[in-house]
Amino acid sequence: MERRMILGFLFATLFVGVIIIILVCFTAKPRGASVAKTHPPAMASPHKRPSILSSSNKSESKKKKVPWWQEVVIYQVYPRSFFDKSGRGSGGLRGIRSKAEYLSELGVGAVWLSPIYKSPMKDFGYDISDFTDIDPIFGTMADFNALVNTFHNKGLKVVMDFVPNHSSDQHPWFQKSIKRQDPYTNYYIWAKPKNVLDDGTPVPPNNWKVLTFWLDKGVDGFRVDSLQHLFEVEGECGEHDLSLDEPVASDSDITDPDEYNYLNHTYTINQPETFTVLREWRHLLDKYPDKVLMAEVYNNNVDTVMQYYGNDTVSLADFPFNFLLIDNLQNRSQLTGHTLRSTIGLWLDSMPEGKWPNWVLGNHDNGRVASRLGTDLVDALNMMTLLLPGTPVTYYGEEIGMENTFVSWEDTQDPQGCRWGPQHYQEHSRDPARTPMQWNNSSLAGFTTANTTWLPVNPNYKTLNVEAQTKAKNSHLKIYKDLTKLRKEEVFKKGHYAFPLVTEDIFSFLRYVEESETYMLVINTSEEDLELNLHHGANIELPHTGQVVLRSITDTSVKTEPGSEVDLSKLPLVRGEGLLLLLSL
Repeated sequence: MERRMILGFLFATLFVGVIIIILVCFTAKPRGASVAKTHPPAMASPHKRPSILSSSNKSESKKKKVPWWQEVVIYQVYPRSFFDKSGRGSGGLRGIRSKAEYLSELGVGAVWLSPIYKSPMKDFGYDISDFTDIDPIFGTMADFNALVNTFHNKGLKVVMDFVPNHSSDQHPWFQKSIKRQDPYTNYYIWAKPKNVLDDGTPVPPNNWKVLTFWLDKGVDGFRVDSLQHLFEVEGECGEHDLSLDEPVASDSDITDPDEYNYLNHTYTINQPETFTVLREWRHLLDKYPDKVLMAEVYNNNVDTVMQYYGNDTVSLADFPFNFLLIDNLQNRSQLTGHTLRSTIGLWLDSMPEGKWPNWVLGNHDNGRVASRLGTDLVDALNMMTLLLPGTPVTYYGEEIGMENTFVSWEDTQDPQGCRWGPQHYQEHSRDPARTPMQWNNSSLAGFTTANTTWLPVNPNYKTLNVEAQTKAKNSHLKIYKDLTKLRKEEVFKKGHYAFPLVTEDIFSFLRYVEESETYMLVINTSEEDLELNLHHGANIELPHTGQVVLRSITDTSVKTEPGSEVDLSKLPLVRGEGLLLLLSL
């Protein structure tokens, strides 16, 4: 059966297709990669420290240089909404660059920029008309070069979105393809793909040049957008038949045929050629030192997502994004200690041997975590993702607990929302999570000097903003900064982990190194204040007391002030609280 590339589903009915000459010579496909258990068993023996199975803690890891992306927090910036230095009401590169000091003090180590390429902006940058130029909305190439230099001087890495699956209909390749100007005729799917060379050997297309263009400019890696959509199976009724029907998803409760997940996309995602191309990109990036390759793969089957890691013989992405904490926690009713334990364990259990985890609470495609799960959980969830083993990815504003913003139909910008009309746009629009960063309590949250913004600012900016939280005695921002400092300690960089106590209302984990300090994070997932006896139900022997290191700002009790010794048999936790303890084990 012949294979071909396809346009990502959002653009399939519009104008763009996949460049058909992405095929490469390698055919290996990393299916069936070995899986290693990466955390201790749920029940450790009493009176003993938990057993260690984590591959990241094996002795050989100490002999190798640790990749930078395993030690830092990656911070996602949505450029339109971070900071406007031009006075136009929309953010850009100069605005982002001007916040280098803030990002450095925040303690993040890398900044991932959502698309800034030249684009007609029919999907806010994901419809690209020039893969090697900056859209004037965001600035110039000189602005980009200055940003990279400034960030590198501050010790900040720069990661870019790479969108290989589709282009804008205004891209020169597409315009020449329409006119059947070779070699662009078959850059897009008009008919049966044709090989470039007479012997059938495919030649890497301009995607390779796009990568090297930005690598030569000093970027530190890429997040690959819509990766699983690169290829699809072609129908067998003739070279122009592109209409192979996919089956209705049997495991979905979606009944609307217009919804993407109504179908089981067996023919249009995760085809073998996709992994072959990813392997080629991995080889290309390996020619440049210390570059990260992250893969966006939205898929409900975690085993499928794991294939994008590769295996012990074939390296692919450094990590595919872990969206389980988003998919499994869409609202407060889904949040329990057991849900957190099973969700975290699913990723850790499923990873191929020797691979590295990552943790994502939100992004530009999903509602903000403070609105999905509750503002009382902001600190606890930041503690969890920043202190678990792995790389946390923070969406801009999560460090201060930004919430979704109501956006009226008249102000809606997201094409995904606009397509559904005024009656249903709120169910589908991603605008509420993309509103301007809240810097201070001045007009329009200090985001711009203009009289209006491209999306409305959340009215809560007068009290919820960076400046207010910087001045406050306790704040989400200060806790976040404390967490990024803690991550520099060996126990969080290389330490072991275990899950000593998990119930419906409680989630906890340990981070420790042998014969040294042990930290325990305890989260009250319930909507009630609790007094806990941590000794009841724990699968290891815990000490009688612990020292408070950090606590959620919702806890104002004198009993749990940082530095206090607390009785683990009478431990008070307010609803949604995270409490980080230092233990003597």
